[in-house]
Amino acid sequence: MALSEQEMRALREIEQSLLADDPKFGASVAPASGGGATQPTGRLTMRSFALIVLGLVLLLGGVALASMSLWTVLLSIVGFGVMLYGGIMALRTPAKPGGAMQNAQSRARTRSPRSMSMEENFRRRFEDRQ
Repeated sequence: MALSEQEMRALREIEQSLLADDPKFGASVAPASGGGATQPTGRLTMRSFALIVLGLVLLLGGVALASMSLWTVLLSIVGFGVMLYGGIMALRTPAKPGGAMQNAQSRARTRSPRSMSMEENFRRRFEDRQ
C-alpha cells in the first residue's frame, strides 16, 4: 500500500531528525546508495525460474533413483543446491525500476470522484482531531 504525500513528508522529517540527532547511527542504517528507500527486490526472471525447475527435476530424479545407487543421492543434493541458488537469485534480482510508483500513479488516476471526496473527508476528520 502506497503512502500518501503527507505520510511521506512526515517520514522524511522523522528520518532527517534522526540523522541530525545521531549521524553515526544514520550512517550505519542508511542504504549504500545514499539515503532514501532501498530498491525493492524479488523479481522472478527466466534464468532464476529455469534454475528452480532444473533443481527440482534433479532433486526428484535423485530421490527416484536413490534405490539404484548411492551416487544418485548426490544428484539430489546437487539438485537442491541448484534450486536454492535459483531461489536466492530470484530474491536478489532488483524489481523493475519505477514499477511500484507507476502502479500507484495509475491507481490514483483511476479513482472515482466519490472516492476522492471520501479521502478528503477522512483527511479533514483526522486533521480536526489534532
